[in-house]
Amino acid sequence: MNAYERVMAVLEGRKDEVDRLPCVNTVSTATREFMEATDAFFPDAHKDVEKMVRLGAAAHKLCGLDNVSIPFDMTIEAEVFGAPIDFKERAAKKGRFLWPMSKRFIIDDPSMFFVPDGFPRLKRVAVVEEAIKKLKEEFGSKVPVNVFMVPPFTSLSSYLVDTVKFMMWTRTEPQKIHEFMKVATPRFIEIAKVYEEAGADIITFHEMGGSMDNVSPDAWREFVGPYLKELIGAIKESKTVLNICGRTEFIIEDMVRVGADAIAFDERTKVSVAREKADSVKKGYPIIGNVPAKQVIHAGSGELIKKVVKKTIEDGIDIVSPGCDFWIETPVEKIKIFVSAVEEYGKRQ
Repeated sequence: MNAYERVMAVLEGRKDEVDRLPCVNTVSTATREFMEATDAFFPDAHKDVEKMVRLGAAAHKLCGLDNVSIPFDMTIEAEVFGAPIDFKERAAKKGRFLWPMSKRFIIDDPSMFFVPDGFPRLKRVAVVEEAIKKLKEEFGSKVPVNVFMVPPFTSLSSYLVDTVKFMMWTRTEPQKIHEFMKVATPRFIEIAKVYEEAGADIITFHEMGGSMDNVSPDAWREFVGPYLKELIGAIKESKTVLNICGRTEFIIEDMVRVGADAIAFDERTKVSVAREKADSVKKGYPIIGNVPAKQVIHAGSGELIKKVVKKTIEDGIDIVSPGCDFWIETPVEKIKIFVSAVEEYGKRQ
């Protein structure tokens, strides 16, 4: 089987047909060594189609990862809605490659959520759209093209609205949070549809702000889950993944119920726990995770990487991935070991 066939079979509920478990990363695959190998450095790779394409394909081409993935940061949607972005150019000039961040919060009320002319193909949405098309030309039916985007709750609470205020309002002014989500969600659907129409095989919804590090399970069910269900339900052609880095052990069932084709989680949730809880909702539902990206893949020895991958597979994962983004300084050789371990231990008996 090729990478496309392998990954899509699992996402379509046909995991018993694969030759081995897939090894993917549905969020950022960018590292310093991948930038050096492709001459596609931050911040240019966030804005230039060709560089985004080269960097997004590097983990597959150099290490055998079973997907290609773009973009590499979480501010694209917030930038479209007016957030001024710090692309960390100064740090890059000194050889330090950091993820972009909002310079300041710009919204205090749902009435301030502004939809600019030319939406949704604005700023870097258009860059990602063209990069998807180019990746599909190169990898169509051979390697799945994954694009990740940041859903409304995380975009609003982390990049557009003051985080402390937003989280306080979930308790003191819950209706205000619903107003924010109701005005934003249809617009995020429009962005997702751009990626779907461009040919993305997989759209990953990276709801990092919706972990239990930030919201309670009850708040998740009220403010996060229903709007994710609406967003994910609007996607008809692309496969969908709900990815949450952070604590998720008490919302695994709720994550499954929003209707994505798979869920992804990090090392703070045990695979065995996620397997049991996902199966309680839908037997055999695909789960993705959760090898620690920093402590194991970046900083661990080759033997530790192999040991953790083996345990992750034994505990019932369906697709092996890092718990979140590859750490920027991760050596290429470590990622090769990670992929080869999945190839070795993930073979069907």
